[in-house]
Amino acid sequence: MKKLLFAAILFVTFSCSQKDSNKEKARELEISYSLDTVMVDAGDQFIHVNWSLTSSDLSKDEKYLYNFQTGAKEPGLEIINLEKLQLEREIPFYLDGPNSIRHSYFNKVYAMEDGTIYLSDNYDLYHFDLEGTKLGNLNYANHDFEGEKLPEDLRVDLNEALSEDGETLIALYADKKLESAPLGMVIFDLENKKFQYRPLEFIPKMEKFRTSLYLPEYPDYPMGAILDSYLLQVKNDTLILSTRSKNELKFYNWKTDSLTSKSYESQFTSQEAKINFPKRVESQEEYERLATETKKYVKYGPLMFDKKNSLYWRLSSEMDKMVGDSIVFKTVLTAFNKEFDQVSEVLLPQDYQIAYKSFVRDGMLYSFLNVDDEVAFVRIKPSISE
Repeated sequence: MKKLLFAAILFVTFSCSQKDSNKEKARELEISYSLDTVMVDAGDQFIHVNWSLTSSDLSKDEKYLYNFQTGAKEPGLEIINLEKLQLEREIPFYLDGPNSIRHSYFNKVYAMEDGTIYLSDNYDLYHFDLEGTKLGNLNYANHDFEGEKLPEDLRVDLNEALSEDGETLIALYADKKLESAPLGMVIFDLENKKFQYRPLEFIPKMEKFRTSLYLPEYPDYPMGAILDSYLLQVKNDTLILSTRSKNELKFYNWKTDSLTSKSYESQFTSQEAKINFPKRVESQEEYERLATETKKYVKYGPLMFDKKNSLYWRLSSEMDKMVGDSIVFKTVLTAFNKEFDQVSEVLLPQDYQIAYKSFVRDGMLYSFLNVDDEVAFVRIKPSISE
């Protein structure tokens, strides 16, 4: 298979003209970039693309992408060599036996410096080596860690982040039914096997909208929710939080119990998504209509750290216009320095679509593209000058 699908190169130069919440002028950068697309050679196999590579992570040396086959009848972990753009091997996983997992649905893969991985479904955290040997298992609700316990009417929410060293897992917690915004954070000290939870008033205030679906046969239990997603990262003793609906970052240090924030401005997108939906709907049709409507509003993506250039990159989008029944989006690439000051932003081509899976490798942004059920990556290759 040819590894290069096309190399129609687009060169763009851009800089920044924004202010952060502290009103300090960050040093602007001038960035040129090119785009190309490359294919991954899977040989006579097919890489698992059913979940758009969302259950995957980049190895710490940036040579491999570990893709878990979420939802597969016979799941495994695919090792994709990004230097050779080849599927290198697959590690089988089992639903029974000493190295078993309880099901094949995982939404998080964490690659560690020591070559091990963690798999998470927001209920259990499994630790494995790259031969498929289970090294440990943590159940969020029924753990035996020292310290306080989460009250019975609360549960760990669906937002979490693992520290780079694999020693601390941070998650949010909420009501049992997940009907309201998260109430605070939980801290799993994986190294010392200690647990604590902490109510934080600012976390529920970050959420700008939530609409729950209730069906007649289950009037007291939500069957789905349209909500403002939280984005979490852990850096040392600090939890970095944002939501997809607002151009803002919050930094909470749990050791000092201190909170700071930075707010940003974009010349291309709205400051926040101002969505005024009902809290409750009881019709599947109305629920789907509202879910479609949210696609028009601004969405800010997660920060992706670029080791080579010492920058954070972020992709965001918002509706530009309607063409018939189709939405035409504005897609923006934003650069932040290591102090989280915005230093540049640019509009990407109109046909660029934000993927479910993006990451930064060797100074380039990779975004997954499904080409006839084969894996391709669209690459943004920045060149940076001051």
